[in-house]
Order: sequence, then C-alpha cells, then structure tokens
Amino acid sequence: MKRLGILSTAVFLAACAGGGDASNRTVWVPDGPSVNCISTHNIRSMRVIDDRTIDFQQNSRRIWRNELPQRCSGLTFGNAIRHNSRAGQLCSLNSITVVTPGPGPNGPTCNLGRFQPMKPAPQPEAPAAG
Repeated sequence: MKRLGILSTAVFLAACAGGGDASNRTVWVPDGPSVNCISTHNIRSMRVIDDRTIDFQQNSRRIWRNELPQRCSGLTFGNAIRHNSRAGQLCSLNSITVVTPGPGPNGPTCNLGRFQPMKPAPQPEAPAAG
C-alpha cells in the first residue's frame, strides 16, 4: 500500500479561501517549456482553477500550472489534496486524491499532467492623458 503525503493541507485551504483579493485576479501566461516535476519543499499554496487545472505557487512570482489529462470530478474550490510522491518532487507520473472535509470517504484519485511555469501577464499601458 502506498503512503500518501499531505501537501500542506491547512495552507492550501487557507489559500483557496481567500478568493476575493486582487492577486487572484492576476492574469497568468506561460513562461517557458513545461516540466515533468517540481519540488514539493517549495510549494507554498495551491489554487484550484477548475476540475482539470491546479496552480501550485512557489513564491509570489512563480506559479506552476498543472493541466490534468482528464477531468477530476471532485476537485473543487476549497478542497485539499493528497499526493503519492515520496521523493520530494511532485511529477506528472504522480496522482492526487481529493480530500473531502469531515468524516466519510475521500474524493476521486486523478493523474497529474506536466507543470507549466507561469508569469503575470504584462499590464497594458494606461492611455496618455490629454
């Protein structure tokens, strides 16, 4: 039986709960080629975009977007996840399990995709006054 690691569940829930601030309205664009793995030690938070997309934040200027190869029906805003990585890296070969709040069974287990580095989109320049 594989041991499942918990990715800072409390931090993830706190990060997901703060949906109204301006930082969550930042538009992110790809910033280079995708990679197979990222370090789990540097992950500070995560944000579920939809049932197929998760952003893993390493610092205020580095986001790794993971597009799951298929929909993960239980992956929703506010849920925590567990992963099956034991090597200090989260890779496209790993899977995640949605942790449901309260007693009862957990949600589905879903495969991860590749990690796309993202950066904030350049802000359009304000029109000249005149």
